[in-house]
Amino acid sequence: MLQQTVSPVQPRATSAPPMTVLVADDSRPDRDYLAWQLRRALRPQPTILEAESSAEALSILARRPVDVVLVDYLLPDMNGLDLLSRIVEQATGTAVVFMSGQGNERVAAEAIKRGAHDYFVKQSLNGEELGQALRLAVSDGRNDREERASSQRLHRAHHELDHFVRALSHDMNANFMLLDHSFRALRRSYSRAPLQGLTDGFSHVDACLKQSRRFLEDLVTLARTGSVSMEPARVELAKLVDEVLFEQRELLEERRVRVERDATLPAVWCNEGRVKQVITNLLRNAVRHGCDKRSPQVTLSHIAPRDGDARFVWLTIHDNGPGIPVESREEIFVPGRRLPGAHESGSGMGLAIVRKIVEHYGGKVFVDPHCSQGTTFIVMLPRCEA
Repeated sequence: MLQQTVSPVQPRATSAPPMTVLVADDSRPDRDYLAWQLRRALRPQPTILEAESSAEALSILARRPVDVVLVDYLLPDMNGLDLLSRIVEQATGTAVVFMSGQGNERVAAEAIKRGAHDYFVKQSLNGEELGQALRLAVSDGRNDREERASSQRLHRAHHELDHFVRALSHDMNANFMLLDHSFRALRRSYSRAPLQGLTDGFSHVDACLKQSRRFLEDLVTLARTGSVSMEPARVELAKLVDEVLFEQRELLEERRVRVERDATLPAVWCNEGRVKQVITNLLRNAVRHGCDKRSPQVTLSHIAPRDGDARFVWLTIHDNGPGIPVESREEIFVPGRRLPGAHESGSGMGLAIVRKIVEHYGGKVFVDPHCSQGTTFIVMLPRCEA
């Protein structure tokens, strides 16, 4: 048991927030004494939690944040050193100050080696020194948490940057393929009907070049700010679908795809450029991977929300191909993942890009489980009420 012979402690004024201290000790008198010392030494008054076993201490740490844990060497269910290791392994930034009833250099060295910020012998404990040690330990722990949070933010930013670069690269490559198709079509049209062929062909090339310019602007913005514009506004889906169909005209004609679309598509509240990426990727996916090869057909429409939530527009893109196996309907949205046996070349990024964009606006995209023939993708986008 601790001896209550201590010198007076003058609490230090501090602007630091009150700390939360967990005392892990199986002795009730020792816990009471430590709590008394801490209340005298620390300002603002700390929140003091108590645990009489390692299991209870770990349970408390799992439920709430704690700044520092005072760990006794002898605990009934686990060696104090093992508890110290468990706390450090959790990597929450919680500091640990180790204690033992008798001085033991081997135990002290092992505690510091395992991550303790300081070591005290309970029999010669000084309240002022303990308070100073806890302040330093908590400061170090908070710095560790800030560094860890900063590292995590940096990692997320890097991940987002990598995703956007891959997404823009994917879409720019698709657009350059369209330009290649357009120039080849120009040559064919010029040989048949020079004037009309040139007029239609150059209109299509102009549309593709404008889209390429938008992609390049996105890349410049990405290089400057680390992200691309996702700012929402009113988007007329019917008009946007017409633009996508015109830009993809060469691919549709080359594959002899019959396209049907709903002329009354409602407006949504998203970013026009991002929604265009969604529709373009889903249309190209249907044409290149989904449609029946003998009589390809794609239908763009919308249906009433099945969940009754009128806040979202349910856009559908349907193809008349063989369909997607049930076990692969989530896997296809994984970046870089393609269906086994896919004959068309591709990066496996298109559907991953679609899901990333749609989820940014609070929507969902999935394969319709009720579709019995072909494949229907359902895209839930926020409805524009204005």
